[in-house]
Amino acid sequence: MMLKRFAFIFLIFSILAGCASDDKKPDEPEKTELEYYTDAQELMDTEQYFQAIKELSALEGFYPFGRYAEQAKLELMFNYMALDDYTNAHATAERFLRLHPRHPKVDYAYYVRGLSTYFMTRGFFDSFVSIDRAERDMAIMQDAFREFNELLSKYPNSPYAADARQRMIHLRDYLARHEVFAARYLIRRQAFAAAANRGQFIVSRYQGSSAVPEGLAIMIESYQKLGLDDLANDTLQILVSNYPDYPKLDQNKQLIIEDVHSNDQRSFLNILTFGLLG
Repeated sequence: MMLKRFAFIFLIFSILAGCASDDKKPDEPEKTELEYYTDAQELMDTEQYFQAIKELSALEGFYPFGRYAEQAKLELMFNYMALDDYTNAHATAERFLRLHPRHPKVDYAYYVRGLSTYFMTRGFFDSFVSIDRAERDMAIMQDAFREFNELLSKYPNSPYAADARQRMIHLRDYLARHEVFAARYLIRRQAFAAAANRGQFIVSRYQGSSAVPEGLAIMIESYQKLGLDDLANDTLQILVSNYPDYPKLDQNKQLIIEDVHSNDQRSFLNILTFGLLG
């Protein structure tokens, strides 16, 4: 009994001695705020972005209301983007917009938010199958377009506005081409009314894009298949008048229509790629 008691007392003293020997609590910062920030800058200068993120994250955690806390968030976005970590870049930008909506550099957060979403559209699928990116789900591209548009509407004179505008043009073209692929798919499935409506949507929604003549051609083909010859001829005149060099017009300015038969026994890859593969 005495031995057990002695062992218990010895254990208590050992614990207390260990605590006393560690005069720095584990949740205390190892550096001052300025030191964290300065070290992060030096790491960024030598492109050690992962280590810079650790310093900036520590600064933000230990000094959330400090002098460099807001700037640290902005630089975290940069470092995440440099490492192609678009998920964390987007999350950091969202958090900054929520916490500091009137910051002088808030336009940068809007830009990073849109840019990170834009780069997320580069999915792993591209490395396995060489197909047009416009064939895939367009939801994330629509998100990127919306986020860039919010930057332009709120800060049209931002130094990031020009780049955002150019990326929106590219996104709009991808979205339009996706509609073309979808409409062509409907034609192959002999859903001609739905394809005609999709063609109308392309023409009205994406004016000025390269997809407009494709939309008109889809309408013409669909109307012909539906026996709506007057509508088909009227639409053909619009196509010829506005796009006389459209490659699918023959010498007589008639639309060349390929005879594509529907195949109900399609593979999964064929379905996934809108009939282009498999």
